[in-house]
Amino acid sequence: MLPTFGRLPRTRRTERTARPRTILVVLLAAALLAPVGLALALAMPQSAQAIDDGTLGIRPQLESDFFHIVLAPGAAIDATAIVSNYTDAAVTLLNYAVDGQSTPQGAFALAAQADTRAGVGAWVALDAKEITVPANSDLAVPFRLTVPVGTTPGDYAGGLIIQSPPVQGETTTGNGDAALRLDVIQRQGVRIYLTVDGTASATLAHGDLSWERSGDSITFALPITNTGNTILFPVTELSIDSAIGVNDSLSFNTPESILPGATLTLRAVLTELPLIQAGTARATLQSDAGAETVSTSLVYLPWWIIAVAVLVPLFLAFASWRTTRFIRRARQAIAQVARAEQGA
Repeated sequence: MLPTFGRLPRTRRTERTARPRTILVVLLAAALLAPVGLALALAMPQSAQAIDDGTLGIRPQLESDFFHIVLAPGAAIDATAIVSNYTDAAVTLLNYAVDGQSTPQGAFALAAQADTRAGVGAWVALDAKEITVPANSDLAVPFRLTVPVGTTPGDYAGGLIIQSPPVQGETTTGNGDAALRLDVIQRQGVRIYLTVDGTASATLAHGDLSWERSGDSITFALPITNTGNTILFPVTELSIDSAIGVNDSLSFNTPESILPGATLTLRAVLTELPLIQAGTARATLQSDAGAETVSTSLVYLPWWIIAVAVLVPLFLAFASWRTTRFIRRARQAIAQVARAEQGA
């Protein structure tokens, strides 16, 4: 029911999962109009997806990837994580639990240390807030996970974090009137997937399918919300049926998962657009919650075609009016000449 995630390769990444072994906890504090300012660091949500970066690692003792636990409300379980130190020096690390999150792009993330804990992060109890791992050694880190009585059944996610002390960056100044410092924190985590016994409810709500044209491409967007109590893995396809223009099928970006209560926006991009498009776009959303279809009209014209379509009828109407007026005046003039000749 829950996803499995093996050990990730020891490579560097970019942005959210970039640099699994160094997650930037960044902030700047600048003192304006002063030769030197102070800089602070704030914790931000991070993916902490890597279990092992080649120097430090954290993993479950009895599982190959992450913790997968099933408990009834009011029950508790003792579990152990293994923290590995592959370096030649002992290292002291912060050790704490956090809740899991779904990012707006559909990736799994572990919350920041300063974030409020309302689920797994609040239910995990550790023996100590700091651990010291000897050089080239493994250290067992036991913890107890207790589900409060009355907890709503369903899926919950969180993680156990190991975090090195901040590495203070160099302070730089800009034009001599402000200071900036970037502090780096290394943070790794192992996920904890918890299922609380009870009735499962898989429901997925969606908003309106919309689209926006930019240059030679159209981006379709479909917001979805997990309104149930189970983790979902939605897959969405887009079909375009047109009387004029392109007929095509596209795949929306597939999220890693969407946690209960989370909202994210699925997107698909259509490129190589025709000059004129007139049809319908239909998105089919499939998950354990079932299948649903949502559609929207897809009609666009270049501005100059619209201008021609408006101006040509106006020009023809004006020309017709002028011609009719000319003929009427000509007939009136001929009639006046005829009456004048009869009077003479």
